[in-house]
Amino acid sequence: MIELPHAITSQLDAATQREWLVTNGLGGYATGTVSGVATRRYHGLLVAALAPPRGRHVLVSHLDEALTVRGARTALSSHAFPDTVTPDGWRRVESFALDPLPRWRLRAGDALLERAVFMVRGENTTVVRYTLVEGPASALLSVRPFGAFRDFHAHARHDPRARIEADVDPRDHGTARWTPYAGWVTVTMRAPGVFTASPAWWRDFTHAIERERGLDDREDLFTPGEFHLSLAVGETVYVTLSAEPSPPDDPAACERAEVARLRALVPDGERDPRVALLHVAVDAYRADRAEPPALLAGYPWFEDWGRDTLIAFTGAYLVPRRFEEGRALLAAFARYVDRGMLPNRFPDGAAGHADYNTVDAPVWFFHAARRYVQYSGDVAFGVEVLLPALADVERWLRKGTRYGIHVADDGLLYAGDPTSQLTWMDARVGDTTFTPRNGAPVEVNALWHAGLRTLAWLSALAGDEISADRYRRAADHTRAAFRARFWNEATRYLNDAVLPDGFDATVRPNALYAVALPGELLDARQRQAVIDRARAELLVPLALRTLSPHDPRYRGRYAGDPWSRDSAYHQGTAWPFLLGAFTAAVARHGALAGDDAALDAARRAVLACFDTFEEAVGAQGLGHLAEIVEGDAPHRPVGCFAQAWSDCEALRALYEDGLGRGPDDGFEATR
Repeated sequence: MIELPHAITSQLDAATQREWLVTNGLGGYATGTVSGVATRRYHGLLVAALAPPRGRHVLVSHLDEALTVRGARTALSSHAFPDTVTPDGWRRVESFALDPLPRWRLRAGDALLERAVFMVRGENTTVVRYTLVEGPASALLSVRPFGAFRDFHAHARHDPRARIEADVDPRDHGTARWTPYAGWVTVTMRAPGVFTASPAWWRDFTHAIERERGLDDREDLFTPGEFHLSLAVGETVYVTLSAEPSPPDDPAACERAEVARLRALVPDGERDPRVALLHVAVDAYRADRAEPPALLAGYPWFEDWGRDTLIAFTGAYLVPRRFEEGRALLAAFARYVDRGMLPNRFPDGAAGHADYNTVDAPVWFFHAARRYVQYSGDVAFGVEVLLPALADVERWLRKGTRYGIHVADDGLLYAGDPTSQLTWMDARVGDTTFTPRNGAPVEVNALWHAGLRTLAWLSALAGDEISADRYRRAADHTRAAFRARFWNEATRYLNDAVLPDGFDATVRPNALYAVALPGELLDARQRQAVIDRARAELLVPLALRTLSPHDPRYRGRYAGDPWSRDSAYHQGTAWPFLLGAFTAAVARHGALAGDDAALDAARRAVLACFDTFEEAVGAQGLGHLAEIVEGDAPHRPVGCFAQAWSDCEALRALYEDGLGRGPDDGFEATR
């Protein structure tokens, strides 16, 4: 549970910078700020996935609420307009808690109203619960919806062609339906009260974070009218907003089901509150009700990305022991293998082809496949489905595929040219690629080496010793080249990439994967040197910088227009997901020392990395770790407020590297 005291909720800036999130398992979501002031175009009370898990549209932006007690009407909402926030409903927020649903307590005179928000699992339906906790005998709650009906990347504008009136059944004044555009989705709003029509456009809502990002920050929204609901002390009412043909009839039962589902995500007997919270956090990204199932990369704007999914896979599916869903996802990826490559992402929107433009997604596939078999014990699936797909990837990489991706005679995996953006460091604006990393990137080749040993391991499990031996010899060849060409004695660190005519000795966190992954690419002295330098120059609270601050290209702040932000994205900005590479390196190095004292010390060092965890998950996206934080102190969270690989790698790191749980990650051919 996360609780925000009145000292935070009573400050407009502090309450507005903290964002809550609920999801529906389809890719849809509801999100906003604790103060109620929308700061992003992506904030919305009903953001529906119309082509799950994609096709996301902000249908209902928010509700304007007021409580009338003894004839006095008190605003409970706040909206940002140019140079002002009005009304001052944010002042009514007495407390906020995430337990497990976002829940506010709002004070209006001597009345105390509780509000909670959730989505119905598997439906594009959001429900808001109101309970009059204390006060006079009765009160009148007014609720006015604001519609946007637009793609979640866009902004709505006043449109005289839109039909903003609601259709109300004369026999049921508590249900209103809006279809502003012919042939488009209908939203049904249901409440146990009376709907009064007052259609109008409201102009110039402003979104502060969009302005900070150098983007358009204005939006016009329409309202069809207002619901009026009578409340007695102790009474609860539900307001339902749905894009489904048949909204649920019993929202109270839906709330009980969702609360029970969220609480059941935490394994029985889990004593570590950080692990417990992260079990709930990672659930937000699983679009298990989509077909095929998907893992959303982040909120509020990322959709399903291949690379992100495979990096987050262990924390999203294996630590929570959701093996059936993980198996379905890996089976889908196996079907998507094309010329040895896997999709990096699917285009935003409901249609389009997968983008095969990454060198690291296929080698992360080896890692996810190995860990799945190790965790689940599902050797049959590993041998019958994963092994053929991985072998096909290996054949194509040796043969050569798109973007010059190929295995050279030295056994290393090369890709791209100076204009490419094929690794996870893929920021680009126009024709400018900020971190091309062409040649043989260090983490790609650490994964490639581990992938070859994974093929040998799976082949041995399949009883194919001839293939197993061939893959072992290929891995040995790659390891020899890796040791000869990546270790830089002058810097006492690994080169970030081997180039056709030399090497790139930039100090980046990618080197940690050569220590974190199985296969012993480095000796003990080299492993310790990599860890020490990463700790000294890259490690910040709960994240690692993408570039050493000693490098003249280092950018410690992440702000401004797209060019300014993208040029800093991988040039000093710190990424929480990379903490997993650091902790895995520390834990593996401790284990390879061969004595219990070294392993215990390594695990203590890992757990110490999470000393600021409680502060981090209460600073921006409540209950979540951000996509990125600034490289310079105080390491302000920026970017997406909730990121899959940040949360999933934190869960995996705590579980495996800090607490020593889960199966060993090795290559023993045992059933």
